Amino acid sequence: MKKLFFGAAALLFSGAIFAQNSSNSTQSGDDQRVYVRQAGTNLTSDVTQGNGSGLGSNKAQIWQQGDANSSAVDQEGTNNQAYVEQGISWPAPTGNSVTINQGKNDDGSYDNKARVEQHGGSGSATTIDQDGDANEASSHQDGIAGSVDIDQAGSANKSEVIQNLGRYTDTGNSATISQTGTNNQSWAKQDGDGNTIYATQTDYNNKADQKQNSIGAYAGNTATVDQSSSDNKARQRQVGGGNNATAVQHAITGPGVNNYVEQNQYGDDNTAFSDQDGDGGIVRQDQYGSDNNATVNQYAPGTGNIVYQRQMGSGNTVFSGQYGGSNNLVSTYQDDLNTGFTSQTGDGNQALLVQKSQGGAGHMANITQNGMGNMANVLQLGPDGDFAADGENCDFQAPKDLNCPSPLDDIVIDDPCPAPCI
Repeated sequence: MKKLFFGAAALLFSGAIFAQNSSNSTQSGDDQRVYVRQAGTNLTSDVTQGNGSGLGSNKAQIWQQGDANSSAVDQEGTNNQAYVEQGISWPAPTGNSVTINQGKNDDGSYDNKARVEQHGGSGSATTIDQDGDANEASSHQDGIAGSVDIDQAGSANKSEVIQNLGRYTDTGNSATISQTGTNNQSWAKQDGDGNTIYATQTDYNNKADQKQNSIGAYAGNTATVDQSSSDNKARQRQVGGGNNATAVQHAITGPGVNNYVEQNQYGDDNTAFSDQDGDGGIVRQDQYGSDNNATVNQYAPGTGNIVYQRQMGSGNTVFSGQYGGSNNLVSTYQDDLNTGFTSQTGDGNQALLVQKSQGGAGHMANITQNGMGNMANVLQLGPDGDFAADGENCDFQAPKDLNCPSPLDDIVIDDPCPAPCI
């Protein structure tokens, strides 16, 4: 008997070592609350709150400390809120994952909020999916090779992605954001090297603001913004080497109006590309460093479009094209061993190409215009040029101001025992 007793005890002890703790909460109705706290390894927490297309107003908060933990929150209805935080100690935990689903398509799903914070460690992953109107989502990751995926459908949605805020030796992060609807806003920031950001926004009046910092030459960040319809804005900033920025603004249902793209690259071996359809669009490209390449295309019979390109460094190449429109303007500035191409078709267009040499020589300028009443202006200055007296006499640096998503907050889950428990 004694031997059997010890054997059973050993089995119980062994089971305790390899046990995987899990928490499952299911609530139906309105104004429900769940608060889960877990510490350890291989923990799971699942929360389901739903009232179909009812009011909802449910709240879920999950806190997990340790490695390889996972959280899933599923909320139906409107005015729901979910907040998940993983890992707040050192050494930084690894391999955590979070999935939040709000709305569920055919049910009322507006005014939901989702916020995720993952601290440290490699292999963290976040997925947020929201359906409906005026939803908000925020994600923050510290660590290595994390991944964020935010999908919002409807109108007036917001999203925010912050990666490597605490750094923790950051490399190779990725953020994918997709928003469908009207008046969407997206803001994403990455610090470190080898990062990738995508933002796709469909419909009109969308914004996207992206910022990347790549440490070490040719580390290679990529930022892509794709926006359709009118009144879109996009701003991209990259620091480091081997960066690639692409911003495409196209109209699916009609020409865009007053679209704005700004691309800033600091470092070497950068490439920036931008594409616009419609009227009153502005593209600004600034590149500082060497071996940069900047391209802008503005299509459709648009009017009043502006291209502003500045390259500071050597061996740069710039190309700008405006096709089929009228009263468009291109202003390009380069210094040192540069090559510039400008092509315009239509009437009343203007092109200015300035090339200055700070010591070397050898510029190549090519301006092609087809139509009536067009004007081309070329200024080239070699080593002996008078920089004080000669300038391009054209400076229209305009819109900036993006950096959107803010609100969120809320989620206060009261103590289940506010008064002394009896």
